Amino acid sequence: MTSQKIVRNVGLPLVNQFLAQGYALVRILSPLKIRPSTYYNWHHWQFSRQEKRRECLKPYILDVWKTFKFYGYRRIATYSQLTNDCPKISEYMTLKLMRELGNKSRMQKRYRKHKTVVTVSQKTNLIRH
Repeated sequence: MTSQKIVRNVGLPLVNQFLAQGYALVRILSPLKIRPSTYYNWHHWQFSRQEKRRECLKPYILDVWKTFKFYGYRRIATYSQLTNDCPKISEYMTLKLMRELGNKSRMQKRYRKHKTVVTVSQKTNLIRH
């Protein structure tokens, strides 16, 4: 975990606790070595439009995956294009969201034995005959 993530996850919620107790913001931030702009950016932060869309699509993908356990990301994306009630989603976005959710298709690729291709003519087996 980087120092910025520690500040965001631990330090900034701690600042809110001290503010609730009546301490001044500058007196709280200076010993923690956090700039006021960092605090205000964290305090007023909102999800982006893309992040909101991704969060809306996750339950849909999870629902389709629970219904059809053998569907992979390609089939789920195709299924979303075929039905009218669900949003359009690309294959790549489906793949990324399935990875975030930890979903995998239960269908495995079939093992195919490699065929040997011999270009040189073989000599007859004298021992067998």
